[in-house]
Amino acid sequence: METFQKSYPSAPLIWPSHQKWALAGVVGSGNLEVLIEPGAASGSVAEFSIEATFPGYQAAWFAALEDFASHYALGGTRVTIHDQGAAPIVIKMRLRQALDQLTQS
Repeated sequence: METFQKSYPSAPLIWPSHQKWALAGVVGSGNLEVLIEPGAASGSVAEFSIEATFPGYQAAWFAALEDFASHYALGGTRVTIHDQGAAPIVIKMRLRQALDQLTQS
């Protein structure tokens, strides 16, 4: 198991007044869980914390997260990810599902 953190610049997320957080996915074989909460950093930074089952993929994670943060407004958030071997497409899907909970509710 490997745990790592990284922050990326991102457009500010406008929080809906009725939601404190968003959760997508479940931790299970070949899946992952994404939790988005307000962060302690400035509104132009997204903080990511990842707990990955398989070590050695930190660079791939960072590339995927940087791409996501550059395309979607996540500034001012803390994103916690618990991974259990999810494929890259599942990673982006879960991130998008959690973000959609906040922005489309």
